[in-house]
Amino acid sequence: MIESTGDPRSGMKIAIGILSAAYAVTFFCGALLHLGVRVPLGSAVLAEPTILPAAIVESLCGLALSFGAFAVFARWNRAWTTVFAAHAFALGGVLLGVTALAFGAGPSTDLNTMYHRVMLVGLVAVLALLLTPAGRAAFRREA
Repeated sequence: MIESTGDPRSGMKIAIGILSAAYAVTFFCGALLHLGVRVPLGSAVLAEPTILPAAIVESLCGLALSFGAFAVFARWNRAWTTVFAAHAFALGGVLLGVTALAFGAGPSTDLNTMYHRVMLVGLVAVLALLLTPAGRAAFRREA
C-alpha cells in the first residue's frame, strides 16, 4: 500500500508513477498483439496483424515506461529525469508508428489507429505535466 505524507507533491508523483506503469502495460499488450497473440473477449477476439518491428518498438517503450515508474516509486534522486526520458522515448515510438502507418509501411486497423492517438495524447499530457512548475517541484528533494 502507498502511504500519503499529506504533501500534495506526493500525490502528483504517485499519479505519474501509476500512469507510467499503466502505459507500460498497454505497450506490452500491443507488443503481444503484434506478435500474433489473440485475446478472446466473449464473442469477439482482439487481434492485430503480426508486425515484428512494431512488437519490438512497443516492447522497448513498455520497458522504458516500466523503468520510469520504478524510478518514481523507488524515490530515485533522478526520478524526474528518468520518467521524463521514458515518456519522451515512448512518444518517439508512437510517432514512429504513426509515421510508418501514414506511409503504408504495414497493415493498419482501427484499433491500432485509435491506440496511437490515445497514447499520443496521454504521453504528451504527462510530459507537459512534468514540465510545469508543480511537476518539477513534485520531484524536487527537500534539503
